[in-house]
Parts: sequence; structure tokens; C-alpha cells
Amino acid sequence: MQVSAVTKEQHILRLLSDDESSDSADEAKLYDTRKLGRKLKDEPCCLNRRSVKRIAIPVLTVSLVFSLIVNILLFRSTSTSGARPTVCDDNSTADCLGIISSIMSKTSQDSNLNSVVTKYFEPEKTASCLTEFPEDGTASIYDNVFADLTLEEIDAVYKYLSGQADLQIVGSSKKVEGSVYGIELHVPNKTSAVDYMEGRGPKPRREARVLIKHINRTPPVVVEYVVGPLPTPSYHFRNPRHYALVPYRYHPTYGLKNAFHSLVEILGNSPELLNIMKESFNATLVDCGSNCLNIVPQKTSSAYSERTLILLYLTYKIEFPTVNPLSMIFLMRETEPGSDSFNCDSVFYGGRYFDSIESLISGYRRGKIKKVKMNFPSPAPGETSMPSTINLRGKTFPNTSQAGPKEYEPDGKRYRVKGEHIEYMEWSFNYRISTVSGPQVWDVRWSGERIAYEISLQDLGVIYGGDNPATFYTHLSDSAFGIGNKAYGLMPGVDCPEHATFQPLYVFDELENKAVTRTHAFCVFEHNTGVPLRRHNSNDDVSGKSYGGLVDRVLVVRTIIVEFNYDYIFDIIFHQNGAVEIKTYASGFLMSHSFQNGDDKFGFRVAENIVGSIHHHLFHFKIDLDIKGQINRYETLDLTLDERKWPWHKSGQETFQQLSFSHTLKATELQAVYRYNFSTPKYHIVYNNQERNKFGAHRAYRLSVEGFSKVLFPDDSPVLSSRKWCKYQIAATHRKDEEESSSSIFSMFDGQSPHVDFDRFLQDDESLVDQDLVFWVTAGFHHIPHTEDIPNTPTVGTQATISLMPYNYFPECPSVGSRDAVRADVIKDSVVFQDYGLSVNSRCLPNKFDFSYLLLNKSHLFP
Repeated sequence: MQVSAVTKEQHILRLLSDDESSDSADEAKLYDTRKLGRKLKDEPCCLNRRSVKRIAIPVLTVSLVFSLIVNILLFRSTSTSGARPTVCDDNSTADCLGIISSIMSKTSQDSNLNSVVTKYFEPEKTASCLTEFPEDGTASIYDNVFADLTLEEIDAVYKYLSGQADLQIVGSSKKVEGSVYGIELHVPNKTSAVDYMEGRGPKPRREARVLIKHINRTPPVVVEYVVGPLPTPSYHFRNPRHYALVPYRYHPTYGLKNAFHSLVEILGNSPELLNIMKESFNATLVDCGSNCLNIVPQKTSSAYSERTLILLYLTYKIEFPTVNPLSMIFLMRETEPGSDSFNCDSVFYGGRYFDSIESLISGYRRGKIKKVKMNFPSPAPGETSMPSTINLRGKTFPNTSQAGPKEYEPDGKRYRVKGEHIEYMEWSFNYRISTVSGPQVWDVRWSGERIAYEISLQDLGVIYGGDNPATFYTHLSDSAFGIGNKAYGLMPGVDCPEHATFQPLYVFDELENKAVTRTHAFCVFEHNTGVPLRRHNSNDDVSGKSYGGLVDRVLVVRTIIVEFNYDYIFDIIFHQNGAVEIKTYASGFLMSHSFQNGDDKFGFRVAENIVGSIHHHLFHFKIDLDIKGQINRYETLDLTLDERKWPWHKSGQETFQQLSFSHTLKATELQAVYRYNFSTPKYHIVYNNQERNKFGAHRAYRLSVEGFSKVLFPDDSPVLSSRKWCKYQIAATHRKDEEESSSSIFSMFDGQSPHVDFDRFLQDDESLVDQDLVFWVTAGFHHIPHTEDIPNTPTVGTQATISLMPYNYFPECPSVGSRDAVRADVIKDSVVFQDYGLSVNSRCLPNKFDFSYLLLNKSHLFP
């Protein structure tokens, strides 16, 4: 029915005085008077009566009385005024509210009438948003056996170790390298942990794992110990999970200091070499004023040289070194294996390789080589900051200083954080950060039932290519530098929403010989993804006119790891349909190399003298699924084409192809090795063979990956010798506590004899049928840098996602129980909304984040 234009007063009266009512049982929830008042304040004044022809009001008598009063007042107003009535349209909300205010003022002389108006239209007194979970008595008691060590526990371990004569612990100082390299939680064996959590056994002893450098032994070695029990240690023993002694020359710190000192000594005795630097780069290492050079060390793998090779390359000492490289690289090689004594083996300058410093100086002096001529970087014309900085510059936008949208929590937090134990909706889990390998979640449960025992990052690999020694040898395993201890400094409002819960991490600082706090190490927050988790709008004679939808609100646990130049964002996301996602993003500054004349097959020029080096990012995760218990199977549903004759197709005379699938049970570890092939798409399914749904299908979870990334190197390449995990997109193994991790802090340097060889996990080819299974998943992306990666790389296009999704696990999608859903139906020409009992008091003033404590205590951002 077409509705003619009406005055604002008439429109309001129609809303208030519509006396058509319905007693239909199908009309589940109608707007009450408070909602009507709020509706008039929130929505356009004049509703489209083709879609909403009436709003039923339960308090009918009050509405009729009020309608009568307002009619009288409006009659008086319009009879004395010659003004033409204003037409009400969809853009006149403010004017409509003005009419409401006018009505309220006209009834103010009668207190009884005023109370009626106030009940409908008085603006709510808005309070500040709650900042905590509103306790309702449903909190569970949970004893977390996976909790990270406390400050006191770390210090107690170090004190105990220092008192053991057999360990000969040496504290770190400016002149002496400390013995203790890392102290973190020794996660209990799975059998002991599960028995305790299920009430079948005693609580596992709380212990620490410690790396100790025995530099004074012959030969020098690194040993991993277990220390316990905590909080008062009284014993230590070699860690049976990592029992092997590791040569000290494979340790990340080995040789760096001595190689640097050797180069400094060479430069001190070579004024000509220092002069070449000054003439070539318009900067120096000493007495440099504002034009300074910087030396960056890079240790290479033993797979490339029996004697340790360390590269020392020059950059400008400005923001940021890796995008300000210079074409001078010193190759420092060990004099004898394990000697920790270095000489300058060769030098790279101006795109040329010289087998000695003397040959470079001689060629430079005699004019036999092309001399590099570079100016110290300066801002572009009209700018105040240099291109390699992250300062504001260029064409600014938006045109006015206008803040963007923010999230808030109208009823407080809908999750609980107790230590490192987190509860959200039907989810519960424990979150921790390993100093070596980074973020982990343990004992992940939906409605009290375990889905995953462990989800943990294992390592970050970055493999570069380039026409100079620095990028040629840049094959990184970031666990060598520590991953978890690089988690700190999350910025509220950027890295995490302002309403997030920020959590600290406690780590052992080997330079200070004590435990320290890394504040803002990870954050927890609920987030509206802006996309419906599910929805449908029906508008036909069969289904009727209805809408049903559920916003995809999720819980996010986020950590950002900064490995010198690159920043890695790790999210573990919990959805209301029983799905878990592991997302990774990359940002930060490029690793680059100096531009030389001619075609560069290893990257594009991204700045005047800089080429962004091609590289491959790889992320490796361990996922221990326990689907309806620990006795699981792994199978793939292989998509294929079914071809046969059908009687309804051309009288059954011709075959027809259509999509189908077949089941393939992975019986052993070698059968389960998966290298992604676009020609053979498949689903990866994990289930307990004894658990089926009412239709006979296995109650399973599906493992899905968006971000499979092929490694192009052959299997026997030295690049892969200590990171063999990256050959496989998915591998499945029978869980063993001694196969704790796929990598180690030595993996960047021990290629000659890997401390952890992932292929050994598979070589015994154990059965996977009805076993406790672990999945090792590799994701990543290739990166050929471009000019838009300056000043640093945007996260867009760098995302990789691993999803764990219920697959015939529930009788229907469990999100149907979520009160976040909305339904709308047209019943007898009326729109009836259902919001399933969510709080009507959904307004509050978002709490302004107090940035003052960040300004007063820099350690929250910069430890």
C-alpha cells in the first residue's frame, strides 16, 4: 500500500496510537515502550509502511491516553499557528526528535502526564562501559599445568643452577658471555597432563627447561637440562627430549663478537680502507657526526662451510638499516673449525668480489675498479623525513582530522582471563609463549570437550636470493634468535583494540642474569569481523518473508613477534560455530641489497640505490588434535569425477561426468606426507572411528589451509638441510613426547649435522590408524618486493590461514544457540523482530584508553 506524506506529528501519533493488536502465538517478541522510545531516537523518524505497517505496544491503554493528550496539544498548536505542516521524510530524524521535545515541554505542567512522556522519550542516562566480565557465578576452577614460569620461578632456577659446582655457571658481563641462555617451562608429558586433567592421576611436577653453554669444556658444547621441582628447585638432569650434546659453534651467539673484533682490528690498521668507505658512502664508522655507518652481522649455516662463516655488511646508521644497505660486505671465516678465531677471507664491493682486502685497496688505488659514489640519505624535496622512515609524509588524508570507527563492549567483557587460562562462550583454553618457538595454546575445549591438546608455532623460515654474499646466504630460521622473547610492545588502538586485555610475559634475560617482564606481550579481545557467520533472507511464497543472521563475533588472541626487520602477527581465533583459525600476517622492513647497473633477477628497485630482495616466508605449526579422545584416524576425501550412464540423460546411452569424492585412509606416516597439488584437491579429516553421528558419518574435524606455499628447492638442497619441515605442506605423525618440536635454536647454523632432523620423525613410518596423531602444517607466501613495500610492508596479501572446522561433529551448527543471532519475520503485514534476550541496556560510554601510563613507562613498549 502506498503511503502519502504525513506531518511529523501525525507520524508519531500513528506509532503511539495504533490500536491494532495481535494475539498470534507466532509473534514471539514485540517492541516494548522503552524500545519504542529508543527506536524513535535511533532510527529515521518516518518508517516505510510498506515494510513496517505497525508496531504493537503492549501497554495499549497508556498509548491511547497519551495519543489523546498529544492530539489536543497539537490541535491547539496548529489552530493558532498559520505555519504549513512540515513533511516528514527519511532524512528528518533530528526534526522529529524536536517535535518530541516540543510535546514534552507542553506536557511539563502536569506531573502525571510528564511521567508518561518521560517513560517513552527521556534520553537514557548513559554510564561508562564495564571493563571486566560481569561475574555471574559460573566461573570454573582450573589448575593450569601449562602456565609460563613466573618471575620468582625463573630467578629461583637461575639461583639453583649458579650453586651447582658441576655446571660451572658464569654470569654474563660486558667481557664474559654468560652460561645460561634460556629458562622456560618444561611442558609435562602428555600422558601425565591428561591423566591429571581428567582426574586419573597426580599433578605433574612443575619444571623448567634450561639451555646452558659449557664454553670451557673440550670441545665446547651446549646442553639442555630439566630443573625442578618448582618453585623450589632441588634437582637437574639432561632433558631426554633433547638429549644430544650440541657443538657450541652451532649456537646463535658463537663467533659474532670475535668476528666483529677481528674486523675492527683490520680497519684500525688500514687507513686506506677507511678512506674507501668515506669516499664511497660519504660516511664513516668513527668520528662520524651525523653521517655514520653501521655494521650488521650475519652468521651462515655449517651446510655451506665446514669453518664458520660470518658476514659483516655495512649500512647507513639511520631508520631503518635493512633498507639502507651499502655495497661493502666482509666475509669473516673461522681459522679452524671450533677455534672461535676469525680472519677476513674476502670482501664484496661495488658489485664485485675480491679475494682479499689488499686486492680491493690495490684496484681502488690504481683506478682499476668502478668506484661507488653515494650521498648520505636525505629527505626528498619538500619533505622533512627520509623515505626509509615511517613518518607521515606525502599527500595526507583524510582531508580533515577525523577519527575512524572503534569497537566497544556495552555489557563488559564476554570472556574471562585468569592467568593464562581463557574462557569464552563455549570455548576454554590455555595460552602461553615459548621463549624459543613463540605462541601456543593448550587444552582447547568446546563445551568442556577437548578438541586440540596443543596448537603451537614451531619456527619461522625466510629464504632469500641475491647477487651478493649477504642475501645469497640469508636463509633464516628465526628460532635461532628466539621467537617468544621478541613478543612485547603491543600498541593499544593499532596492534590491538583499546578495549583488549593486555598480558605480560616473563623471560630470562641472559645479559642481566635475571627474569624480566615483557609487558604487552599478547592481547585478548572480542571482535566483530563485520561479516555474518551465517545469514539468509527469504522472500517467496513457500518460505515466507523472513531474515535470519548471526554476526561473526570471535575471540582473538594475538601476539606480534619482531625479528629485527620483520614483524609477524599471529592470531588464534575462536568462532561461535566450533571453528578455530590460526592466522599469520607479515609486516616490517624489507631485507634489501644495493642496486648495481643492469638487470637484477633478484628484485625490483624500490628506492634510488636499493633493490628489494626476493624471499620466501614459511611458518610451521604443530597441531595435536584429540577428536572424541586421543585414538584418531586421518583420512582424505579426494575430489574426483564420477563418470557413468544415467537413464534420464540421453536415454542412458552416453556417460556424464560430475563431481564426486572417495575416502583414502592414511595408514602410515609416509603415506600421510602431503605436498600440495592443485590437480588433486582434497579434504583433510580427523576422527575417532568409534564415534559416528546418527547418520553413520564419522564425527570429525577438518583441517584446511589457505596459504600452502611450495618450496622450489630440491629435497637434497643444503638450504633445507636443517629445515626439512618446509618440504611438506602437511605431515602426520604418531605423537611422541621426544618429538617435541620440529626445529631448534641451532637450526640456522647446524646444517652439517642437524640437531632436529624432521625427516627422522617420518622414517620409522609408524602406523597412524587409531593412534594419538600430531599434524605438522606449513604455510607461507613468496614475496617479490615492490615500491609500495617502502617504507615497510603492508599486511595486505601476506595472510596465511590454518582452519580447524567441525565436520559432522555436531548434529547441527552449534552457533544456533548463540544469542547474538537476529531474526525478522513478516506476520500479518507486521515485522516482528527477535533478538533472543540480549541486554536492552546496550549503550554505554566507551572508556577512553589511558595512554599516560605508556608515556610514563617506556618499558611497556620498549624493553
